[in-house]
Amino acid sequence: MADPEPRAGADPALEIGARVTACRLQRGMKVSELARRIGVSPSMVSQIERGQSRPSVSTLFGLAEALDVPVDAFFRDSEPPPSPARGDRPGPLGNLEAFRGAARSAGGDRHVVRRAERAAIDIEGGVRWERLTPATLAELDFLELVYAPGAESHPALYRHPGTEMVLVLSGTLDIVVGFERHRLEPGDSICFPSSTPHRYVNPGDETARAVTVLLHDTPPRNGA
Repeated sequence: MADPEPRAGADPALEIGARVTACRLQRGMKVSELARRIGVSPSMVSQIERGQSRPSVSTLFGLAEALDVPVDAFFRDSEPPPSPARGDRPGPLGNLEAFRGAARSAGGDRHVVRRAERAAIDIEGGVRWERLTPATLAELDFLELVYAPGAESHPALYRHPGTEMVLVLSGTLDIVVGFERHRLEPGDSICFPSSTPHRYVNPGDETARAVTVLLHDTPPRNGA
């Protein structure tokens, strides 16, 4: 099987680029500054913004951190890119009306996400992420990962803040954490700190699907 089939509609790469550009302009940041912050060339950022290139998983995390937005700010069929910083976003129970509004726009139900109505992003190299919650949550991301045969998150190990939990649903995923390689098959799960260098690879000839929870690092509450 080739790369995961994108949903009908606008070019996914163009949609990612438009959202990256919107977030960057909201913060008054130049292309060169964004490129410096995430460790890539300005031409690479320009290619992503023009829809000529899709970011890798590691570049996606870098963009989100540099622009101070959740990773799913770049998803298609998601809410518009947020203007406040990540620390100002409401928690899952904070702004209930905003949560309900996003859920209604996604499919008319504030709790259920229908398979065909998931916000999603197609990433470089045959990787797709689909959000499993009606709206962005401050504390975590709940996603289904889809890796085409031979797809990988990035050629090199990468790291980011938080904790990752993965349950493989179908196919096979090799997940490298530090110096260890773990082969996960349907029903297998793994949990590790995202600050440890890691990468995902589908070594098989079947599309791999997995559910993941990305738990964000959050500052301690007052009095904790």
